[in-house]
Amino acid sequence: MEPLQYEERGYLKEPFRLFHLADGRGEYIEYHYHAFHKIIILLAGKAGYAVEGERYELSPGDFVLVGRGSIHRPVVAAGDYYERMILYIAPEYLRSLTAGDCDPSECFRRAQETFQYVYRDENGSRVRPLFQALAETIRQGGYGAALLAQAQFTELLVEVNRVVRGGHRVGAAGGDSKVISLLQYLNLHLTEPLTIDQLAERFYISKYHMMRRFRQETGYSVHGYLTEKRLLLAQQLLARGCTPAEAAVQAGYQDYSTFSRAYKKQFGRSPSADAEKEHDLQVTTQDL
Repeated sequence: MEPLQYEERGYLKEPFRLFHLADGRGEYIEYHYHAFHKIIILLAGKAGYAVEGERYELSPGDFVLVGRGSIHRPVVAAGDYYERMILYIAPEYLRSLTAGDCDPSECFRRAQETFQYVYRDENGSRVRPLFQALAETIRQGGYGAALLAQAQFTELLVEVNRVVRGGHRVGAAGGDSKVISLLQYLNLHLTEPLTIDQLAERFYISKYHMMRRFRQETGYSVHGYLTEKRLLLAQQLLARGCTPAEAAVQAGYQDYSTFSRAYKKQFGRSPSADAEKEHDLQVTTQDL
């Protein structure tokens, strides 16, 4: 089996954490993923973002929804000024805020299911000022700051979901259409038996050409991408209370020993270890 190469970056202990950054580094960052959700909003400057093969040109006020497990990377030219806020969100915490018919994690689920990752803060929406209010509360601290920040976080996520439901999305500006179609198909049929030959036939392309184009766009092989996505799905299933055997089957594995070896190689621990106790994580800011 090919070594898994996508890097899990950015670790989180808290229910959420907010960063406010501005620079012109233009550092190239490879595709990577997180074990949590992330929202990036462009405040000023010029930047692009790539999510699951689709590339977007951002305008100030645009925000990017990166659900847990989605591969992504910023696209910023050297010297371009880039001011943004980034919000890391623990999926379990977000689900715990569900009230009635309001599930604040819906925006990430929609983004991943519809392959629409970027939305615009316009037509009276308050996403940007709510980001700024939350940042100010965290910066100032003082009596009641933690409680107020929780309330502002909830209000922000409700507003984000309203914008997503309102359809204020930003269309992709680029990307290899064949590879994007393949990525979307893989995500929709993640747990089904898939072979390179079947995929090539479905997309009317030579399998060698398909594999070469896929690697050029994503930095990874079709098999490696599919394997990693299945393992990430299994990790989520374990966090929701599935047994390792149940997670293996639901993630598309027919053989448990193959699943267990791949899981341990990717995450550095066995599926049973994650089933017993959710691991602690700490924040890094390399990819912000």
